[in-house]
Amino acid sequence: MIKPDFIPTADWNLILRHANSFLNEPYLIAGIGWHETHWGRLGAGKIGFILGYGYWPGSTVKEKYKGLTKQLKGANKMLVDHYSRPITLDHTTDFAVNHWKSSAPRSWAKSVYSIYSNLKKGIIPIHTDTEVEDLTERVVELEYHIKFFEALLKKIKEVF
Repeated sequence: MIKPDFIPTADWNLILRHANSFLNEPYLIAGIGWHETHWGRLGAGKIGFILGYGYWPGSTVKEKYKGLTKQLKGANKMLVDHYSRPITLDHTTDFAVNHWKSSAPRSWAKSVYSIYSNLKKGIIPIHTDTEVEDLTERVVELEYHIKFFEALLKKIKEVF
């Protein structure tokens, strides 16, 4: 099995070890990692969530899934528990819709399956600069302002 160029050797060895212990397909894991973060180059991948497993903006529990080993353990277990074999677009879509729970599961499935299929053929995905911004801090700030104005309106109502 040929290591994709976008994955460092140490990471690939870790992928192989975890995928083999869970009887999963390493290229499927690589496809998820490329789709989610371009293998750590984008978004939450820069802070240790290469596969996006257990990460969503605003989550307070995400730290327990941080780091490649935890990402691989979590994603591999989820695949074993919920991904029907063989690896097909239909099975990837079912997994995405019912278990992975991305914001756009059908698009996620098409992308991940396409990357997986191309990796099996030796085709490396092209790097894009597309990145979904983490709006966690903005949401927290917005919620603060909303609560402030709600309290202000309540006080005004009490006074008048």
